[in-house]
Amino acid sequence: MRSKPGYLTQVKQSNMSAVLKSIWEFEPISRVELVERTDLTSGTLTNLTQDMIRGGIIRESESSHGSVGRKRMLLRLDTENYRIIGIDIGRNAFEVVLTDLAGRVIAASEGSTAGMDNPDSILDLITPSVQKMKALSSDSGNKLLGIGVSIPGPMDMQQGILLDPPNFPGWEQYPVRAELEKRMEATVLINDDARSSAFAERWFGLGRTTSHLVHITMGIGIGGGVVMNGEMLYGANGLYGQIGHITVVHNGEPCACGNLGCWETVGSIPGIMRNWTDGHGKTIMNFFEAVQRNDREAARTLEYTLSILTDALTNLFNVYDPDVIVMGGKLYPYLSRYMPEIRKRVQSRVYPFVRERVRIEASTFGTSQSAVGAAALIFDRLMREPLDMIGLS
Repeated sequence: MRSKPGYLTQVKQSNMSAVLKSIWEFEPISRVELVERTDLTSGTLTNLTQDMIRGGIIRESESSHGSVGRKRMLLRLDTENYRIIGIDIGRNAFEVVLTDLAGRVIAASEGSTAGMDNPDSILDLITPSVQKMKALSSDSGNKLLGIGVSIPGPMDMQQGILLDPPNFPGWEQYPVRAELEKRMEATVLINDDARSSAFAERWFGLGRTTSHLVHITMGIGIGGGVVMNGEMLYGANGLYGQIGHITVVHNGEPCACGNLGCWETVGSIPGIMRNWTDGHGKTIMNFFEAVQRNDREAARTLEYTLSILTDALTNLFNVYDPDVIVMGGKLYPYLSRYMPEIRKRVQSRVYPFVRERVRIEASTFGTSQSAVGAAALIFDRLMREPLDMIGLS
C-alpha cells in the first residue's frame, strides 16, 4: 500500500503537469480558464500556479485588453530562468545546442567524428562544448534543467545503454547516459535521433498546432517518431516507429536489422549510392549534380528513389493516419524540390475523402532538428514531472 505522503506527492505531480501542459498549449491563459480546462478547484489551481511561479517556470502578466474594471492576470511559460543542453551524436558528426524553454537556440557548437569508432574518444571531443554551454548558462544567471542526448538506436532507454545500432560501430552496449552523467554532473536523458527529432516537433514546432504527427529522419539511415494524441509511442519492445525497416522491396537487399528489402536499404544515402551505378567513391552531392546534368543513370536512380518514397509515405498515411508527416535529416534538403510532385502522388493513392488533408512538411529546425530534439527530451520530462525537475516536491 502506498504511503499517504507519497500518494499526495504523486497527485500533486499529476495535477501540476496538467496545469503546465494547459498553460503551454493555450498561453496566455487565465486561472479561471485553467479551472475550466483542468477541472481542478480554484484553490488547488492557485496553489499550484504559485508554486510554479516561485519555481520560475511560469510567469503572470496583466491582460492588455478586456472589460472595464480589474484587469485579468494571464499565465504563460517563463522561458528566461532555465536552460537546456541538447547533444546530437551522429554517425559522422556531433552538435551541441543551448536552448531556452521555448526551444530557441541560444548557442551552438558542432564537430566531425568521421572515422572515429571509440565512444570514449568521441565523448572526449564533445565534452568541452558541453562544458562551454554549462558555463554560458551559469554566467547568464540561468539554471541548467538537464542534458538531452540524441543518438542512433535502438537502445534500452531505462538503462541508457545502446543495444546494437546499425552502421554505428563501437557503440554496442555502451552506457551513454551513465557516462555523460558522470562527466557532466547533471540530469541526462537519451533517445534515438529520429524520436528526438519528433520530440522537437511535438514541443517546439508543428506539434503546437496538431496532436498527430509522424517525423521521418532521412540520412545515413531512415528513422521515425510517431506522436499520437500528443504522446510519443514506443511499443512493446521500443520499436514503434522504426519506419526505415518497413519492407519496400520483396526479397531485397539484407538490412543490418535482419530484414530484407528495408526502406533504409534503398532510400537512405548509402542505399541511393549503391543503386547509382556510377556512385562508387562519390558523394550524395555528386549524385544530385549528375541528376541536374541529366545523367541517364542518375535520373533512373532518382526516379526509383522517389517511387519508393511514394510507396513508403502512402503506407505511413494509411497505417498511422497522421495530421502531418514531417520530414528532415541530411538527405531531405536534396529531396525537397521533388516533394510537391511526391505529395500529388501520395494524394492519388490514399482514401479519396482524405486526399485534401494530406500534409507533408519540412522539419522546423533543419539540420539542428536532432540537437533541438535532444533538448526537447528534457522539456518533455519537465511537462510530465515538474515537481521533480525543479525541486518543488
